[in-house]
Amino acid sequence: MEENKKEHLALATGFVLILFVLAFTLFRYDKSPDKNLDPKTVSGPSSKSQQKFNTISPNDLQKKISLKSNNIAMLDVRSFEAYIEEHIIDSIGIPLDEFPVEQKIDGRSQIIVIGQSANDENIGTAVEKLKGEKFKDILVLAGGIDAWKQSLSGTVSYGNPKSFVDQSKVSYLDPEQLNDALKAEVPLFIVDVRSKAEFSKGHIKGALNIPFDELEKRRGEITERKAVVVGANELEEFQASVQLYDMLLISPFVMRTAMPGWESKGFPLTQ
Repeated sequence: MEENKKEHLALATGFVLILFVLAFTLFRYDKSPDKNLDPKTVSGPSSKSQQKFNTISPNDLQKKISLKSNNIAMLDVRSFEAYIEEHIIDSIGIPLDEFPVEQKIDGRSQIIVIGQSANDENIGTAVEKLKGEKFKDILVLAGGIDAWKQSLSGTVSYGNPKSFVDQSKVSYLDPEQLNDALKAEVPLFIVDVRSKAEFSKGHIKGALNIPFDELEKRRGEITERKAVVVGANELEEFQASVQLYDMLLISPFVMRTAMPGWESKGFPLTQ
């Protein structure tokens, strides 16, 4: 009899504890903020008002780029150093300290704001500044450049000569080899990345002049997969070649010793 009472007491106690836990859980759920946010929006991490931004996924942005949409402007608001290290092709690097942007971006464009990650605090500030400049059609790249790379979408890097990956993108040849190939009339596509002024003083016959800073926007002029890059110095040539690889998936040749080396050998130049 005594044992039955103890069993009933234990069951009653257990039942009360279950009810308590259930009630506590329901209370917490009711008080907790809604976590099922619209997947098309993201909140600024430091925003006190928890403002939500309209976003675009890496895949959808890639589709827009593939369609060569002329009404988008990809605005990379990371630091200059981060931008030149790698960026989405055709994106414009404008750090926050270089705002306003109204003179640099067509006001009719759809603005795609690019940060480093979903937690990049620059995003919220950039969106607010853009709204202050009366831009209305603004999207944020969901997850930033980090998510873009995770989706296996390509970036353009500036070219780090100490990087094994960047070194693997290029090949090398000597001025003598290039001169011999020209004498033998081997079909070559030579890209001279020096300034227009330097190019006009004397260049290799048949070379196409695309100054280093214009490579990205004029990449369409490079129509051959076998290209030789010449420039003012070997670092400039290397960085230009890495960028061409990233943009066009070609593996250019870097001419050792650059144009000063070509000239020191007494090889022909034309104006």
